[in-house]
Amino acid sequence: MGWVRNELFRSCFQKVSAMTERQSVLVSEVLTPYTSEYDEKTVGWLNSADLRATFGLRQEVSLDSHRSWVKAAIDTQIWAIREPTGHHVGNVLLKINQRHRSGYFQIYIGEPRARGLGLGEKAFLAVLKAAYEKYGLHRVWLHTFPENVRAEALYQKHGFVLEGVEREALLVDGVYVSQRRWSLLVTEWRGMSGEGWQP
Repeated sequence: MGWVRNELFRSCFQKVSAMTERQSVLVSEVLTPYTSEYDEKTVGWLNSADLRATFGLRQEVSLDSHRSWVKAAIDTQIWAIREPTGHHVGNVLLKINQRHRSGYFQIYIGEPRARGLGLGEKAFLAVLKAAYEKYGLHRVWLHTFPENVRAEALYQKHGFVLEGVEREALLVDGVYVSQRRWSLLVTEWRGMSGEGWQP
């Protein structure tokens, strides 16, 4: 069994190294690679009523549990969303499946005052561009709750296609809720404007 553990360690080390290298290549107008300096503010947001509802979180997130999750998420790219002034206002994640060349996308603006200013859209487009051009993904997909009309309008605006409804997929506060799944293929992204969008 020793060789199995060695192979697993080697594989994990290679993934961590690759992810660290990839994170350094994307720093846009509103994005910077996520580091531990953003942990406390992030945990506060994740425990807020609105984000708990958005992501269906049922348990309180502690600083230790969050840091353990970040450490274990070796297949996930995480960036902090910042205002032009440098203030941290949200986060964006892209969980990459290398085998299938797909990425699962999540984003949130944690600071209420920073919502509606276009920062989320800029971050979304920057990550989308990187997903296809830097990471070579074929498909990016995501979930929304039906009541999140603003988010769905944004994704439709940029070409995402509704794949279907996952009926009563999540149990939230004792109630089963449905969620919608959307995706965008690299061919569709390229077709939007020839070479893709400029965030």
